[in-house]
Amino acid sequence: MTRAPWSAFVAAALAIALGVLAAWPIYQTPWLLVPAAAGLVLGSGLIWASLRLNWSAPILLTIAALAFALTLLPVAVPQALLGPPAGLVPWAADALAAVVLGWKQLLTLTLPVGTYQTVVVPAYLVFFVTSLSTGWIAQRSSRFAPLAAAPLLLPVAFGTVFGAAEVSAPLRLGAVSLAAPREVALWGAAAGLGAVWVAWHAGYERRAALRLGRTERSAAVRGTATRVASAIAMLALAGLVGATFAPALSGDRVVPRDSVDPELVLAERPSPLAGYREWKSDTRIDAPLFEVSGADAAGGDADAAGGLPPRLRLAVLDHYDGVNFQVGPHAAGRFTRLPSAPQVLDPVRVSITIAEGYTDIWAPIASLGEPPQFVGPRSDLLADAFYVNRDTGAAIAVPGDPGSEGLAAGDGYAAIMSAAPGGPLSGDPVSETPLVDLESMPELAAWVRTQNQPATAGGLTELVELLRGRGYLSHAISGAESEWVTRLAEQHGTRFEPSVGGHSTARLEDLFAQLNTQQRSVGERVSEAQLVAAVGDDEQFAAAAAMLARVLGFESRVVLGVRLGEGVPGVPGCQRVCTGEHLSAWIEVRGEAGEWVPLDATPQATLPPTSLAEGEQLPEFPTTPEERDAREVDPPLGFGDRSEVADEAEQVAPPSGVWPVVRAALLAISALVLLVVPLLFLPLAKRWRASQRRREPIAELRAIGAWLELVDRAADSGVRLPHTMARSDAARVLGTDAARQIASEVDRAVFAPGQFGDADADRLWRLVEDQAAAHRAEVGFWGRLREAYALRSLGIRFRGSSVSKRDSTAEWS
Repeated sequence: MTRAPWSAFVAAALAIALGVLAAWPIYQTPWLLVPAAAGLVLGSGLIWASLRLNWSAPILLTIAALAFALTLLPVAVPQALLGPPAGLVPWAADALAAVVLGWKQLLTLTLPVGTYQTVVVPAYLVFFVTSLSTGWIAQRSSRFAPLAAAPLLLPVAFGTVFGAAEVSAPLRLGAVSLAAPREVALWGAAAGLGAVWVAWHAGYERRAALRLGRTERSAAVRGTATRVASAIAMLALAGLVGATFAPALSGDRVVPRDSVDPELVLAERPSPLAGYREWKSDTRIDAPLFEVSGADAAGGDADAAGGLPPRLRLAVLDHYDGVNFQVGPHAAGRFTRLPSAPQVLDPVRVSITIAEGYTDIWAPIASLGEPPQFVGPRSDLLADAFYVNRDTGAAIAVPGDPGSEGLAAGDGYAAIMSAAPGGPLSGDPVSETPLVDLESMPELAAWVRTQNQPATAGGLTELVELLRGRGYLSHAISGAESEWVTRLAEQHGTRFEPSVGGHSTARLEDLFAQLNTQQRSVGERVSEAQLVAAVGDDEQFAAAAAMLARVLGFESRVVLGVRLGEGVPGVPGCQRVCTGEHLSAWIEVRGEAGEWVPLDATPQATLPPTSLAEGEQLPEFPTTPEERDAREVDPPLGFGDRSEVADEAEQVAPPSGVWPVVRAALLAISALVLLVVPLLFLPLAKRWRASQRRREPIAELRAIGAWLELVDRAADSGVRLPHTMARSDAARVLGTDAARQIASEVDRAVFAPGQFGDADADRLWRLVEDQAAAHRAEVGFWGRLREAYALRSLGIRFRGSSVSKRDSTAEWS
């Protein structure tokens, strides 16, 4: 290299190292070092090759774009190489699209993102551009080389702009507290690097002159002192700015991530708990929902590693409106993508395959230790449509393809999940006062007072167990010959007892009224069997247990899902294939300890309710109450009403397997177009300039334009013509008959008296075009390409330019 190439490499390496530290909170994966090293080596290597092979700037940019595109997959999308070779083309299309759209994906993902999909592409692009631009600017003249300090700030700026709003904790040194020490240190280091770069390159030519003995030593000492003082001043200014504005960083800063909504807000849907009883009907009790298998984190059998997770969540419902438990409009209803996940206890790899009996957006999962890997015909579509609520642990899949509202038969995924069992509830409640309006539920309040349990974790656990023990399992208001009755009778001796569906305030008050009436009727000192009075199933009892927790000041929510392995009496756990029979509901409770603890709420199925008076008989012809079980059917799409226009659009929509390919192709083409557009700027600008000169309305000006066009084309080919040279002298340098004739005619048009007509100006332009055509035929394709992107005719000249330089005696022919 011509100008201390090692300095550009060292500066770029330091800037990229600072960029890795700044971007670490975004990615938090050691793989970030790979694009950092690749960007540094590739960018610096291309600069070295351009100087050795005498490339022009456009050729360098073209080769750099191709090299970057070819290295995208192995450097920035490592997971693409782990799949089948047939999947490389879609991955490559997504990676090229991420060059343009990756910033948006990075802003709409919850941090950290790891190596999820193509999120590493923006970081690789920043590191590569930093190395390439620093090396290229450093090889310019001493007037431009200090400008390389600007790209040296780019990596730290990337980590700052795309990072989280939270800053590092204050650093206390005795009585002094420094706000955001990490951020201040990174920017201080970046500013120091830029100051050293400017100070070093500002005196490059002076040091070269000193080595040749052409500068007085005293002047050199003065110049050195000036540069050192300038660098110290820049560092002091950066420190002063940091110290002044650091207190403002003590809170959350404003970043672009705050302006881009990264969440999918689940629209109001029918409560899945309200439709719980439909899964126990004869038509759906044996319907296969999904198949579960597992292996330990190292790939061994799950049974040897302690088994599968004890539970799989479907829906988590935290909001009660007096009618239904459903997903709340706040934290529980906001779902985000899952680019990475924290480590979990007792990790086990769980594979889930959706069966034909299940079609819904809720994905069965336990606590995830990594993003799921989807399989099946819609794997790519589902990978982009998988969202997780980090507060509740629930997950949804909303692919949005025509005819599908969520997961469907044939879909599947595998992921590391936690197999750790839930611990016992401990700690105090979050509130000293009830979290429910007791005036609206007097029977609930009366039952809690009667049990005389403290507002503690142990008191709540005891209340839930009393509720379960005094309840009796029943899934319907009628149907004594139903399949669920037959099975419970065989297993537990259960007899049919009618129960009304729903879990509204009125239904729960009726349940607690039965318990209160029974307890008052039988008096004190009776067995628990005589206190059994409330009839219902998981729908009513999970809702009732959640309200009990809120009465004692604990936060609570209802979870709909399945148990794996052992279940509870009345609702078995599934071993491999989960069906409607295995679907259950339980509650999760949180106190001051901050962790959600599951509590079972299924009522017992062994002891039937006792009568209020000994010897009382039921009527001979009992009246069957009107069926109140509400069967709510989810809308086909699940996110708002469907219009006739939407239905028509779905009928003509392309098949689900075609649209992802078309979409990826369009994004890839758009990315390529955006990469190509800058390369077309120079040729189009020169063509527009020639067109403007040729359309001048005055013949004399058109003639001058023809001469200027001739000179500019000669300059782009490498001929040096001083601006002060007369036209006749310049024509002799160009050495062609056309140049001499055009120079003579232009001088006549400008200085000689007489009329210079349009025909004369057009003749000069034809001479220019003929001369240009002969020159293009002589230099060939690569010569024409080099001249099309040359910058000399625009007044931009660089040292070390790869354009072949001709001295002032060379001819242009």
